[in-house]
Amino acid sequence: MKNNAREVALRILHLIETQGAFANEAIAKLVGAYCNTPLQVNSLDKRFITELVIGTTKFRERIDYGLNVFLKKDIMDLTSWIRNILRMGVYQLDFLDKVPASAAVNESAKLAKKFGHKGTVNLVNGVLRNYLRGREKIKFPEDRDEYLSVFYSFPLWMIKYWKETFGEKHTIKLCDYFNSKPRLYFRINSLRVNRKDFEKELDESKFQYKKGAFLENFYYIESRLDLEKFLPFQKGWIYVQDESAGFPVLLLDPKPNETILDLCVAPGGKATYIAELMKNKGKIIGVDQSAERIEITRKNCEKFGTKIIQLCIGDATNFSCEPVDRVLVDAPCTGLGVLGRNADSRWRKKPQDIKRMYSLQKSILLNSANLVKKGGTLAYSTCTLTLAENEGVIKDFLKERKDFRLVDPSKFVHKRFVDQNKMIKIFPFRDNLDGGFCCKMEKR
Repeated sequence: MKNNAREVALRILHLIETQGAFANEAIAKLVGAYCNTPLQVNSLDKRFITELVIGTTKFRERIDYGLNVFLKKDIMDLTSWIRNILRMGVYQLDFLDKVPASAAVNESAKLAKKFGHKGTVNLVNGVLRNYLRGREKIKFPEDRDEYLSVFYSFPLWMIKYWKETFGEKHTIKLCDYFNSKPRLYFRINSLRVNRKDFEKELDESKFQYKKGAFLENFYYIESRLDLEKFLPFQKGWIYVQDESAGFPVLLLDPKPNETILDLCVAPGGKATYIAELMKNKGKIIGVDQSAERIEITRKNCEKFGTKIIQLCIGDATNFSCEPVDRVLVDAPCTGLGVLGRNADSRWRKKPQDIKRMYSLQKSILLNSANLVKKGGTLAYSTCTLTLAENEGVIKDFLKERKDFRLVDPSKFVHKRFVDQNKMIKIFPFRDNLDGGFCCKMEKR
């Protein structure tokens, strides 16, 4: 029932705001927990819950701005419960055409009764009704940067950084991309299934799908589906992964019987792809400093039938082993290229994170350089859009390690992604893919 779904969504939003929970993880955890409770959450409700949580979180800045016009005190002076009831109510009024306005207001008032008192019921009911009648009169900030920040609901510092880096036109396209529902991309696992049989399965299931625009074995589903009940997912035929995530593996160009080091392996998306290209022959050493993430990676490796990945707990800045044929550094980063898939990330990121990540990335790169054989390959990648974490860290690395040189990646990927410095940049506003960066270096 929708009213129960709204309560679950509210509880998730409360966790995100008060306990720092991650939206995607909290949705998965709480929806599962409530399936067999009096709240009676079912798979249909899960879509509604996800829509409410993700949408309300993404548009928090814009929603709060509008609500403050109709509140006598700042929205942040309310309890988290009432604040998020109001936010969910406005999100339904502004963004969910299939939800009647009366239902959005009345169900919000019912939640206010359960999570507040009579006064908050009147407040929620009155504010939402006033909002419904007067929202067209809301005046957004006159300052252009502040307007973009509020209207598209991103931190002001991000808007300013993107405008300075990409210009206003591309900044708006970037915001639209991140605010839209992300497409379900996946890579088929050639160790389990071939493309012909996979496409036959999709055709027989009457799913609408398209092949990836740039890489083989990548697809995206246009039909609505419950991933957990999707047979190819259950069988380990597919790995959910944006097409842009495949680029670094192609640059690495792994061969059967080689030894490969993946210094930031979890959760295993790139390592399992490397194993496929190696035809499950050779050796992949996968490193991550989190035991929990190593366990997740291990389960993924088992599910996808990869038998050559040896996982170990370690710190990528000081991990040591005999030099190997190829090293992949899929570096920890600010993640500003995948903000559409992580609704709460935009509110967690701070400008100082860029400098902090740069320092960590450079330390990892300098250590990884010692682990590559002469004539071997070092591939570096991020899923962010900042200059410092991408070409900045590579240029500084090459100044210190003159025994490495950049390799032209044009033979591995489409030339549209390759810039004049032999680096690959993927821009959501240009490529309609998640943002990222990668490059290929060779040790002399």
